[in-house]
Amino acid sequence: MQSAFAPKPTATNKKAEPARVNSKSYTSAYSYVNSKFCKRYYVTLYMFSGLLAILFQLGFSLNYHNFYNVLSLKTFFFSLLLFTVGSTLSVLRSLKFTVWEPTYSSNIAEFLSVCTSSDNLLILAAHIISSLVVICSYFSWIMEEKYTLNFLLQPPGHYLGARQLNQEKIFIYLYAFILGFNYTVDFLVNRNFVVKINNVQQPFDYEIKNSLGTVLCKSAMRALRSFRNTYVIFVICNGSIYYFVARIFARIRVLDSPIVGFRWIDIHLFLRLIVAGILTTTVFNLSNRIYDAIYSYTLPYTDPYANQFECLIQGLSNKEHDLIRAVAFSELALLSNKRPDKRKALFNVVGNELHENAWYKIMTQCLLVIDDIRTKIDIEYNGVQPVATPTPVAKPVEQTISNRLTFSNGPIFTETKKNQVYYDDRTSSIFSEVSELAENIPAHLPQPETVITSSIGCLKKSVVVDMIKSLEFRFGSIGVLESVYADTVLRRMQTVFNKYQLVIWAVQSLGSLTSGSLKEDAYGFVQNDIEHILNSLLACLVQVEKYVQSPPTGYKKLLDQHLIPGEVEAVILALKEAIYQITTTFSSYTENFKIDNKHANNCPDHRKIVMSPIWCVENDWTS
Repeated sequence: MQSAFAPKPTATNKKAEPARVNSKSYTSAYSYVNSKFCKRYYVTLYMFSGLLAILFQLGFSLNYHNFYNVLSLKTFFFSLLLFTVGSTLSVLRSLKFTVWEPTYSSNIAEFLSVCTSSDNLLILAAHIISSLVVICSYFSWIMEEKYTLNFLLQPPGHYLGARQLNQEKIFIYLYAFILGFNYTVDFLVNRNFVVKINNVQQPFDYEIKNSLGTVLCKSAMRALRSFRNTYVIFVICNGSIYYFVARIFARIRVLDSPIVGFRWIDIHLFLRLIVAGILTTTVFNLSNRIYDAIYSYTLPYTDPYANQFECLIQGLSNKEHDLIRAVAFSELALLSNKRPDKRKALFNVVGNELHENAWYKIMTQCLLVIDDIRTKIDIEYNGVQPVATPTPVAKPVEQTISNRLTFSNGPIFTETKKNQVYYDDRTSSIFSEVSELAENIPAHLPQPETVITSSIGCLKKSVVVDMIKSLEFRFGSIGVLESVYADTVLRRMQTVFNKYQLVIWAVQSLGSLTSGSLKEDAYGFVQNDIEHILNSLLACLVQVEKYVQSPPTGYKKLLDQHLIPGEVEAVILALKEAIYQITTTFSSYTENFKIDNKHANNCPDHRKIVMSPIWCVENDWTS
């Protein structure tokens, strides 16, 4: 019998969670989320395009008489034009999508590579054409100005049939060209095409809201600087620009010099042009900012699937696609640093054997990344070691019996064979082609040179360097421009650490998972690998610091600017944090860990502070 004081059962309104399905691969899970990212990007971009079309048509004023005229088809089509421009730039940026910054051996190599890249030339053309389309549409369509209607004008008092060029339209076109060129240069110099996946991230709405002021300020400054450059160039080269454009209209009777001059204090034209430039750069910056806010955000792509960790491990081991592997490691770093529930679930995924556990597979992939950077550093010191030829194993000799007489039950008389097969004998021409090739071998094989292949030809870096050196010698200033053409130690280190972010994610994941295993690893599998992880982290830290403090002897031929790249410092900081995180967590169990003596001998003083719990045990020190 139920007690009167017992609570009565209440009906729960909770819906049963849908069954989780398995994912085919990490690539499919990422592609599914990426498709949603694309929809969100285009919806957000069109909302801002419509808002910009309304604001710039109103002139940023609350004029209620014109507000009803704004809500028309003209505003809709103009917003569609802005959306098309932003979408085109996003498609071009997707073609150059990367999370790794490109590295070059010298400044001149970077300059030649950037200037002759077909992708960069396509981006330059897209920015110039987009600037021209948006500015001309704003003048003729939104503001209904007559500056861009006709390219040819009939001068007053001139009745011979010859016309002159519209200098206001030339000035507008020149401004659009310079605006697109300046924006492309800033886009490539700052490497805005690289998607930076940051550890500290905010929700998408806050990212956009907090950066709107910066976007508008940068857009206005870019438009004003481009107008200043255009005005100065037009003042200096007005006649040359007019004559050059007149040659384009060679088949039409055009005056070689204008009769009606350009009004240098046309405030109305200048203000309209600056506002149109601000609109153009705002569309460019908003398109890139929304792109960064969406694609640089790390999401748990594998959360909806039942085989979450199996799918994640597949992404970590995917060496064919660098993007997929980078996204997988960023998700692993997010999971291990900020999601203790997922860490506990990861430790509970076990198998029949030790190497079948999810922890063991993830640890293996992280250690492989650390070993890769150590191998790169070792190659810088010792070069690529030749592969040793395996010694052939002597096989036992098998005794074969030959020329043995056997009885035959068939006919023993000679018979004529009817179905004979005749083979083509080509043994006389087997070595003819080889002999012909041997006669054509040159006396001296060509030496390899640094060649930058592009769509406009093939430029050799050595030719440009020789030209710069000859100019130095002619002016008696040898070595003045060495920092421009010489290969530097800084850039060489950046090349070695070009995927430093992957190393940081792997180190952070190892540190967080190992330290969290003290309370979350119910089976105690992690404690078997703590010693191995500490030795690997310490070995990597010692090797990286040795690489910075005493570079390889081959670096003496490079220009040393006595600078340490930020990539190397970030890796060193991540290694120290992971070591400190593990040692402070397991400070009560340091007697069970043994550190290799080679790390102790190469360990500087500050390492003793970081590793003080373990260091005192290994060296029998007392505090």
